[in-house]
Amino acid sequence: MQAKPLHTFPTHIPHPIRQISVQQKSLSSPIISRAISISVPDTRIAIPAPPSIDIDDSITAFWDYQFLFVSQRYETTQPINLRIVDGSIPADFPSGTYYLTGPGLFADDHGSTVHPLDGHGYLRAFTIDNVTKKVKYMAKYIKTEAQVEEHDPKTNTWKFTHRGPFSILKGGRKVGNTKVMKNVANTSVLRWGEKLLCMWEGGDPYEIESRTLDTIGRYNMMDGCDLEGYDKKYDGDIWEVAANLLKPLLYGVFKMPPRRLLSHYKVDSRRSRLLTVSCNAEDMLLPRSNFIFSEYDSNFKLVQKQEFKIPDHMMIHDWAFTDTHYIIFANRIKLDVLGKVFCKAILVILIYNYYNNIISIYYRYTHS
Repeated sequence: MQAKPLHTFPTHIPHPIRQISVQQKSLSSPIISRAISISVPDTRIAIPAPPSIDIDDSITAFWDYQFLFVSQRYETTQPINLRIVDGSIPADFPSGTYYLTGPGLFADDHGSTVHPLDGHGYLRAFTIDNVTKKVKYMAKYIKTEAQVEEHDPKTNTWKFTHRGPFSILKGGRKVGNTKVMKNVANTSVLRWGEKLLCMWEGGDPYEIESRTLDTIGRYNMMDGCDLEGYDKKYDGDIWEVAANLLKPLLYGVFKMPPRRLLSHYKVDSRRSRLLTVSCNAEDMLLPRSNFIFSEYDSNFKLVQKQEFKIPDHMMIHDWAFTDTHYIIFANRIKLDVLGKVFCKAILVILIYNYYNNIISIYYRYTHS
């Protein structure tokens, strides 16, 4: 029950009493004024003071957000010592190097702006020494094929030539520009089997020299497995026929890899295994999905591979695993190819699907 305030008003409000002036005779004895003091209870309410706001913190937070998507035009090719501005390195903090990749460039020098997911990979390294209590910092762009083509190291200028799956270039052609897929190695970093790899959501990772951050080149984790089934013939399935028609277009004209290695990897620490998942390039345009789960030992030797075919369009972002199963989380999307045929960005063919709410679980047979 909600309590409500109750106010009682008198039914009759009397008029104020007028004071009648009365003439009095002056008395002979003078009137002596005396000061009278009485104690009055303190009825004031203590109002707490508003919390103080550090102006410097608010300004810093504002500018931090403004620079969140500002292009990084320069690299830090040699290690520099970072100055600790607050706090200290914990005594039990392990010494080592923390690697972080992410999009570093969003606008070129010719008026084009790309989506952050299409920004060139900018690799940073924070080397923490808990003995000397120092932190060193380095940063370099990952020299992918697209980065080498779009960046002029002599003038340090950029010109975007690849559309990328999420972006539209200024003045870009709707027809004729086949540079759609843009491997920018900007999604995640993997340290496994004495190798440092920068991953991308749709292609081979790039191997990096861990000490200098120099780019070694593409690393083919699938080792030719992406060509398996390329010439395989299927009968009776209309979507397989459509896939065979799309393969020469996607692989030959648009230079897409037959299998797209996703950047979300998992590590089975109990078995010392690296788990990855890949899908077919044509799955983006067909209402079906083909996922291949691969498992590697500590030397990058393939120890297990399983393929699952799903009769639905599932462009997954992340997945999970247990000791016995793989778990796939489907996004609420569906294809709208005809409605988006004249758009420039390739992934606008995907629209929201309210009814798609799928979690697929598949048996994971493991060789111990």
